[in-house]
Amino acid sequence: MNMKKITAVTIAVSLMILFGTSLAVASSVSGYLDGGAQNQIYGWAWNSSDPDSPVEVQIIIKKASDNSVVLEKTVLANQYREDLLIHSIGNGFHAFYLAIDWSSLENTDYIIEASSGGTPLHGFIYYKEGTYNLASTHPVATGLAGSKITPLGTYKTTAYCPCRICCSGWGRRTSTGAIPTSNHTIAVDPRVIPYGSKVLINGIVYTAEDCGSGVKGKHIDIFFDSHKAAKNYGVRNAEAYLVE
Repeated sequence: MNMKKITAVTIAVSLMILFGTSLAVASSVSGYLDGGAQNQIYGWAWNSSDPDSPVEVQIIIKKASDNSVVLEKTVLANQYREDLLIHSIGNGFHAFYLAIDWSSLENTDYIIEASSGGTPLHGFIYYKEGTYNLASTHPVATGLAGSKITPLGTYKTTAYCPCRICCSGWGRRTSTGAIPTSNHTIAVDPRVIPYGSKVLINGIVYTAEDCGSGVKGKHIDIFFDSHKAAKNYGVRNAEAYLVE
């Protein structure tokens, strides 16, 4: 894979997230941590007040288990990417790349964050055994900054909604009495994940508020507002993390 070439789809998604979310950044510096492959992570950053000059990017790698910092690096966002120029990000020379020797670090799960001039870049990465999982929302936006994140392992995840097909007439009622909402409520086996637990799945922090007759062991059922959305989600395996 040529790390100098990032697809237009990737940058379009990152731009949509960057300019479409409610996360306000009181700074002229903006950017995105796009992802990683093999031993390299990449992204972009620029200063709209000085659009043709490169900025420094601070990259921090933390253990997911206890949030301890294991590596800090500063790189210059001065590499050319055609997609940045196409989307009017300065002169296009605002990409950064960082090579990481993972073999020199403990074999565990990590969180990768990036900032420039004290401004967090959008996106953060979970790294586990050679796999980079990009979350679209920065820890500051999700309330994860300073939190302890404990890996729970791989779970089977499914989806349900208030309809009679999914809930057999229960509708918007949960076993805890909470009103379920999309991007918030999950059904769990309370013997495995206690009610009230905050669980991070694919960049979204959910709350364990429900259970189900078919939800046993390492299985999480994610609530959606509509049957169409639940059906589109289907069945997926996903990494789950306990947020404390």
